[in-house]
Parts: sequence; C-alpha cells; structure tokens
Amino acid sequence: MTAEHPENLHEKTFQIFVNSRPRKVPGPQISFIEVLHLAGFNPPAEELDLYDVEWTHGHQAGRLTNGQSVELENGMRFDAGKSNRS
Repeated sequence: MTAEHPENLHEKTFQIFVNSRPRKVPGPQISFIEVLHLAGFNPPAEELDLYDVEWTHGHQAGRLTNGQSVELENGMRFDAGKSNRS
C-alpha cells in the first residue's frame, strides 16, 4: 500500500515534443534547465547563456532563458540547442 502525498494529488502529465522527440513530463510548468536536460544537454552554469530554448503551441510562441519557466500545455513544442549568436 502506498500513501498519496498531497503535493502530488494535482500533478498532471503532459505530452510535449523536445527537438521533435515526444516526451511525457510532469506539470504544471517546465523550466529552461529541464528542457535542456530533456534535449540531452547538461551545460555547466557558466555556459547556460550559450543555449537557446524556444517553444510553440498553436499560435503562441516564446523563448525561455535561464531561470524562466513556462506553463505546460499538451502538444507544446520546444527547440533547444546551442545558440548561433557570436
């Protein structure tokens, strides 16, 4: 028998895509760092500004930077990778 923890009662799983790969993640939010990890990146803290995370969902779009999160919706698409800025 397992005990349910109140903090987990409202946790929902979301189907998202990270660099075109389907992922199931717990909500209600996802952070810049979490998206990078799902994309296979594990940069040191001093290199986080060298990475970009962009997201789309329907007609909505945005960008995440270190320290930011976004509310999840099923079907969101995230593109994460090294920045091409010099």
